[in-house]
Amino acid sequence: MLQGDDDDDQGHVQAMRSVHKSLPPNVIAPATPEEIFYVDCQTDPETQRQFVLWDDIVQAFDNAVQVRNKARVMPFLKSVDFKILEPRRISAVPNTVLDVVVVGEQVDSDVTPSKSITKESVPMLLQKETENMDKDVAVIPESATCTVRRNPAYGLVEAAMENYTHIDRPPPPARGPQALLNDQTPSTKDPQGHQQPNIENSLLRAPQSTPAVISETLKLAKTITSVNHGDKAAIVALGDKYRDGEGVQQDYKVAMDLYLEAAEQGDAQGQRNVGYLYERGFGVAQDYSSAMDWYMKAARQGHPDAQTSVGYYYDIGQGVALDYSEALKWYLKAAHQGLARAQNNLGVLYDQGQGVPKDPSQAQFWYLKAARQGHADSQCNLGCLYDIGRGVSQDYSRAMELYLQAAKQGHSRAHNNIGSLYEYGQGVSQDYSKAMEWFQKAANLGSERAKKNFERLEKGGYSID
Repeated sequence: MLQGDDDDDQGHVQAMRSVHKSLPPNVIAPATPEEIFYVDCQTDPETQRQFVLWDDIVQAFDNAVQVRNKARVMPFLKSVDFKILEPRRISAVPNTVLDVVVVGEQVDSDVTPSKSITKESVPMLLQKETENMDKDVAVIPESATCTVRRNPAYGLVEAAMENYTHIDRPPPPARGPQALLNDQTPSTKDPQGHQQPNIENSLLRAPQSTPAVISETLKLAKTITSVNHGDKAAIVALGDKYRDGEGVQQDYKVAMDLYLEAAEQGDAQGQRNVGYLYERGFGVAQDYSSAMDWYMKAARQGHPDAQTSVGYYYDIGQGVALDYSEALKWYLKAAHQGLARAQNNLGVLYDQGQGVPKDPSQAQFWYLKAARQGHADSQCNLGCLYDIGRGVSQDYSRAMELYLQAAKQGHSRAHNNIGSLYEYGQGVSQDYSKAMEWFQKAANLGSERAKKNFERLEKGGYSID
């Protein structure tokens, strides 16, 4: 173990120096004595192993986000159940200078652009980006062997690779972060034998940076940093990005890996999202029973979306035996938390008398709660109650108002019902032409009933002007 000058007072210490996040390990020179700082080590009373507290590192190095030993990101120490130990800590490495990776303004004069640098001194592969990024100039020294990672598009790949290092799961071939690069990208191996993409070639293929791209990249980098610190919400958020293809190449399998990482630590949102991928068959074989199992884990923790999904599975007998009483129970839990989808589904149970006696007034109560939140199904369902006068006084004008609110959200049944009001002149002047317009819109949205209504009027000699 390296010692400091005041070794007798402080005991063992770990040698460290700061490096900027934009610098890849393969271009960082060996540490000089002037760069090295010493941070106290602690001793685990059970294992007698030395470690360094993360809080001590942050105190010594402003804007620290991680610690690297060459190309390896040092993980936080975990217990036997893989939970990160608190306070957070990393293993000490004897006779080694660890790199503390920091973010913020780059102050190294060798890599920071100065006023004397001109466009002519910037390599052509980044010149166009330099013109668009103003102050955020991505500068690479003229030496072809020193390629500084300042390009936002490449930084996104680098950050995702660091995430894989943190979760101790080797990146699968042609998946996730590596898939962001062209399959033909030449690569090299780092000292640990892991494939590393060729930075220069990846920059040549990187999309042109814009303020929006830079903003999204910074958000992604912030998420990655939180993931590296074991933040379960950040792990789920990164999974969402892979699920939706937001800032990264869409990859449901990587999304599932991340959701499971959080779910297995008891995170309700992660559990719910694992259930969702099983339900849709995204990245895994579609499996309603497995979806139900994960939804139930999250539902028991009070997650309203998961509670509604559990209720829905009981409602339609998907993944479990049909049971309206269980559906009602779970819908109520979510509805009392204000979830519009659950409130609408409760309204349907009361409207149709499934699991409870028919009660139009209760149906109207729950439809109205969800409709006020802009829920299109509830707006249409409530409109139907006013249209036929069930549980409320018949009011075609109120029905039309609610149908129009739902129709603006692309609700096909609402379009069809508006067409019916125009066909029969209920609440509006009878107008076959407008009726056919609305039927046609609904048919274009996939409504078979509306298609038949349109054809019926067309055969009757009516047409759209």
